[in-house]
Amino acid sequence: MSFQLGGKTAKELGLILLRSSQRPALPNTRDRSLQIPGRHGAWDFGADLEARHFSLECAWVTRNPAELQAKTAELAAHLVDSYGRPRDQELRFDTRPGQYFTVRYSGSFPVERIAGLGKFSLPLIAFDPFAYGPEKIYETTITTSPFSFEILSQGNVRTQPVIVLTNAGANIIRSFKIVNEYLVE
Repeated sequence: MSFQLGGKTAKELGLILLRSSQRPALPNTRDRSLQIPGRHGAWDFGADLEARHFSLECAWVTRNPAELQAKTAELAAHLVDSYGRPRDQELRFDTRPGQYFTVRYSGSFPVERIAGLGKFSLPLIAFDPFAYGPEKIYETTITTSPFSFEILSQGNVRTQPVIVLTNAGANIIRSFKIVNEYLVE
């Protein structure tokens, strides 16, 4: 298993991703509840997802300490912008093809150095906890009335579609109705 960070593969960064890396299935929740005096339990107002934290256990295998230091400096430069601030980057995993998270470096990554071997944990945070994939565009020409067109989403979070209606003929569109329905859970 490997990853890409900001368009560079782990191999291009000279990294090896260790199996002990933490890639949470879901981030922590932020529960909203209210405790009412004199009442057992609490009133539940639901929950939201917090930011998603990644802790990628990585290693460099180099020939000597000088090469290890150069690799460390190269990764540090990749994680920040020209002002020295952590920059947003796409994080892609080989195990989730076509999907990415927008992350930035968050925390610190001390490197455990043993000769030319450097082990560290790379902390990344996705403030938007959802993975995104490529935009899919469906086009159809409507020639009959009524007309029905079904689009199935591959995601697991409701996403509003963008519907564009263009009149390509000489006739004027007098009335139309767009129905956007979700299956009830």
